[in-house]
Amino acid sequence: MTDVLGDFVPLPLGTERHELHIRQSPESVWTALTTLSPGELSTVRLLMGVRTLLARPGTGFTAEAPSILDTMADRGWFELANEPHRHVVLGSISQFWRLRPEEWRRKCTPEQFRDYDEPGFAKSASVFELIPTANGTLLRTETRVTAATAATRRKMLTYWRLIRPFSGAIRRVMLRAVARKAATLS
Repeated sequence: MTDVLGDFVPLPLGTERHELHIRQSPESVWTALTTLSPGELSTVRLLMGVRTLLARPGTGFTAEAPSILDTMADRGWFELANEPHRHVVLGSISQFWRLRPEEWRRKCTPEQFRDYDEPGFAKSASVFELIPTANGTLLRTETRVTAATAATRRKMLTYWRLIRPFSGAIRRVMLRAVARKAATLS
């Protein structure tokens, strides 16, 4: 297994990792991952909708949205790496602990992400990685968070401890949904 996130967040403050073996080809799993829509993830819509409603009523996580990866991009995540049928890495720079973190988003190039250290801002990077196996595909997701300054690290760790269980639940739901969708594509 590669450590593609190590290129972007080598020393994380926090990490969340989940994986699921899917008895489908990497091509089917990739197609399922990249076409999975929020409409197929009612639990995710509920969890994301709660935060969205608190921050900005009327801007919920809708079933009509494009793919879940496109939805993440609409919410401030940007692509750091993409090797089709192998992995996609998304990054985000923000003050995640704020009620409306989208007002505090920053962007940079993939080459700048690792060393981005604006005081007051934290970084999060997530990978969806497909590892071929003898009888299918291991789909792995991992999220790493980090921040440059001590004050920002404290804020991010407090936020991460609160949000991590929900982030993990979202990832597990996504993995199972990708597996169900991949099974229909074969």
